[in-house]
Amino acid sequence: MLIVLNHKMNRTLEEIKEYEFILRDYDVVVMPETPFMGLFTSGKYTLGSQCLSEYNAPGGISASALTTLNVKYVLVGHYERRNINRETDDAIRKKITETINNNMMPILCIGNNINEDTIALKKQIDSTFDNLNIDLSKIIIAYEPISSIGTNQLLDPLKIKGKIILIKEYLKIKYNLDTKVLYGGSINASNIKSLKDLNILDGIIIGTASLDIKEVINIYNKIYKSS
Repeated sequence: MLIVLNHKMNRTLEEIKEYEFILRDYDVVVMPETPFMGLFTSGKYTLGSQCLSEYNAPGGISASALTTLNVKYVLVGHYERRNINRETDDAIRKKITETINNNMMPILCIGNNINEDTIALKKQIDSTFDNLNIDLSKIIIAYEPISSIGTNQLLDPLKIKGKIILIKEYLKIKYNLDTKVLYGGSINASNIKSLKDLNILDGIIIGTASLDIKEVINIYNKIYKSS
């Protein structure tokens, strides 16, 4: 199971140094704030980026720069970037293309309300997949229900399972892809077992809980060491 730690814009320099030292023994994907990425060079972990720029502009971060840091995964289309940064479908496609062309793997985030049907999810997939001339098998999907982001309240695991099944089936039927699908949304050590027991997830994206290294270790152990 792929475990992705998304720090967003958190932690000080001294805090992140201590965090990195402890994390070295754990096989996870860590996505620190961009200025701290160069500190993650010495562990079992894999480095990922929370973002990538689709054009050359001040304050951006290029795919080629990320590869020099040995980045392997790039988060694309997160709900907050779609809605706060107004990240368009065209920008998302360009980011994915840049990611794959530079030998990194994009994690494409899609989401809706957990109680809605899957029409919105299918549209988000199609708007990306139908307009790309690259190897679509290299794209990972992350399902993040909008109503769960940042709430610390996990939604009904059976509803989550239903959405993951529908996403996988849609990608198989329409695109003939066995795409890896991750789940993100208020994951912590208290609820990780209910997600693990679904036996359908290829991985998880941990937000707020990823900032606490003790919580990360607890989640990691419940995934890999619990029966």
